[in-house]
Amino acid sequence: MQEQMWFIGLLGVYSMVELGFNHRMLDLSGGFLSRSELDGLQLWGRLIAGFGLSMLLLRWLDARSQQRWKAVLISFSLGMSVMWHFQKIAIDHLVERASLEDKQFNIYLLNKAALAANGQLFVRGERLGSQGMDLSVRSVVQALFPASALGMSIPDFEGPDAGRWQAQAAALALSGAKTLLDDAYRNTITPPVALGLSSFFGLLNLAQCLGLALLLCLRRAGHPKWSAWLRKNLLILSALLILGLTSLHRDAFLDSPAYRQHLMPSAWDRQPLLAVLLAWGLRAEPAWHGVSRWAHQDLMQGFSFTWH
Repeated sequence: MQEQMWFIGLLGVYSMVELGFNHRMLDLSGGFLSRSELDGLQLWGRLIAGFGLSMLLLRWLDARSQQRWKAVLISFSLGMSVMWHFQKIAIDHLVERASLEDKQFNIYLLNKAALAANGQLFVRGERLGSQGMDLSVRSVVQALFPASALGMSIPDFEGPDAGRWQAQAAALALSGAKTLLDDAYRNTITPPVALGLSSFFGLLNLAQCLGLALLLCLRRAGHPKWSAWLRKNLLILSALLILGLTSLHRDAFLDSPAYRQHLMPSAWDRQPLLAVLLAWGLRAEPAWHGVSRWAHQDLMQGFSFTWH
């Protein structure tokens, strides 16, 4: 099955949908999402990432099962359920674990995200990023900065409009603001979780799509040894290719002392799992932004990924 053109095409289509979803999520993450918008994005994120994991499992099980229908059933049952519950449990756990002070501080960070994206924010005297960063970097920073800075505190930051926070803090201390604080914190946690998993499975399946196409060409060209070796090592080669290319990405935000010396160590100390997803997202999204933008705006004609 995995060496048939329809399966290779399915991998390619899925990868474009996954990357297109990433671009759409970055578009929406610049502002505060309503609960219905957030629920819709979470639903799409779980479904798409679950499908990606299912496709990986299907390749592995299909080579080891004599009955294809069992491989399909097991792959999609396991892949969809694992991704659905993992994302839900991870986000709910992070929201429930956060203290009231954390959630209030998160509002401050959401207000500072645009400044961070424009290189106007300083962390302990060091500029975060730089002014004039590329659009691909600015959109990712605006979406992921609040989550990456949750381990810091208000005195660590310097930038314009510092006085606005005092007026907001009094209102956020009211008991009636709990729902607002929870929703805002969920707004902050959802992008790194959804984007990290989505981009990883999308890129991994895209690499496997290209690898299977190459395998098919080698087989038809009369190179059975090369095709057999590639077939055996395709998953690990795909993972190494994607991880390697993504890790090579550098930009002004990642290279800034404010991020490397303050935000990144703080994130790893506070939430290692979230730090892994942030480290991946801050590299993968700018590195593959052009492909994601093309998939969403050109191939998918700006599909909204909303759920009514």
